Amino acid sequence: MTEPRPRRMPHHRLFPWIVGALLVVVGWLVLDEQMRPTSPADVAREETVERQPDYFIEDFHSISLNESGEPAWELRGPRMLHFTDEDLWTIQSPDMLYHVERGEPWRLVSDSGRAWSGLTEAVLEGEVLVSREAGEENDWAELETTEAWLFPQERLVQTQQPATYRTRGAVVDGVGARGALAINRINLLSEVKSRYAPESD
Repeated sequence: MTEPRPRRMPHHRLFPWIVGALLVVVGWLVLDEQMRPTSPADVAREETVERQPDYFIEDFHSISLNESGEPAWELRGPRMLHFTDEDLWTIQSPDMLYHVERGEPWRLVSDSGRAWSGLTEAVLEGEVLVSREAGEENDWAELETTEAWLFPQERLVQTQQPATYRTRGAVVDGVGARGALAINRINLLSEVKSRYAPESD
């Protein structure tokens, strides 16, 4: 009597088992590779590349003239670096003077600054103070903030940071400010709170 042959599993049923086994093996290998401790040789160390300026200026005083040949604005500082790849100036302790048609000029100082496009656009950073001394045609005024964007040709200054504006008898706090210095106007933009502040003799 002939013994029956063992039944073979059909190919269409065997294939899912093979795929499942391969997935288990591959998953184990990947997990084992991820759990393996990393040696110092496996870690790619990024070297810090310090940018080098193409030139610098120390103890500088730059004056921009208007169409009439009179000073429009002036910029002073102890050191200014230029990076040609970005057409970027970095300025240490910038001290800027905006001349206006009526009254005393506006002075802008900060801890540091950056400028682009031939000093037609700049930003002051750190402790920023925009101020004006009292004169025959104007009261004293000052604006304090932590960052201010400048457009020297238009004599425009603006910030989106919290700011405080002070003038004779008033202190105004707010978020965001815009100063059209050519017409001697500074406006705080939002969350504005003002209080009376009498001046002491």
